[in-house]
Amino acid sequence: MKNFKYILITLFLVSLSLGGCSGSKNVTKESDPFENLNRHVFGFNKYLDQKLVNPLSKAYVRNIPNGARKSISNHLDWMELPVTIANSTFQFDLENTILASAKFMLNGLTLGFYNLDNGETEILQKDFGSTLAKLNVPEGPFLVVPFLGPKMTRDFSGYFVDRQNMTNVSSTTVNDINLIEIPINVIDTRSKLSSAIDKLYNSPDPYTKMKSYYIQNRRKNVYNEKYHNIKNKNKDEEFEKLLQ
Repeated sequence: MKNFKYILITLFLVSLSLGGCSGSKNVTKESDPFENLNRHVFGFNKYLDQKLVNPLSKAYVRNIPNGARKSISNHLDWMELPVTIANSTFQFDLENTILASAKFMLNGLTLGFYNLDNGETEILQKDFGSTLAKLNVPEGPFLVVPFLGPKMTRDFSGYFVDRQNMTNVSSTTVNDINLIEIPINVIDTRSKLSSAIDKLYNSPDPYTKMKSYYIQNRRKNVYNEKYHNIKNKNKDEEFEKLLQ
């Protein structure tokens, strides 16, 4: 029954993604039909961050030595490698699959707390959202999700698939560890993004700045060179219009 609920949610979000974009292009202009609702959710997430997450992240930085925080970050990144391995396989990216698998097994000797390859292995992070993009599923409308933050509809549906896949292939003990590590991951990520988030909150329109930053960064990660080519093409077209 639980798996069936995940399937229904995923199908609904993918259909919303397909219906939210006109044409067959993957990279489109920002679609934000739910802006009013998104702004309210953004306000809720901001309040939660300022009252709970940010104070905890400051205490985390203040009381945990830098070396220990680095080890924790390494472990959290290692725990996410199976998602990259699975989706690299789905996308027929053989090189990334091999590199991610090798790194996962090598650093598994320390449970990921110590990076045995000294960060020399460059791996592209993959998730099911990027797999859907590979299948030409449009990114859909922009969403701000309570607790999770900004997501494109396609990536939000991919998030459910990745979490369910991890649950299916992991033991009960590993799943319990994952649940415990969720708040740790939030606090660790917040501590690393502290300066950027503070600047965001101090901007004239934090919501618009957050949306712009998230979409550009996400597209760059999903489409790599393709996104830069499309972005440069759009700039050229705008420049040509100015000359007319």
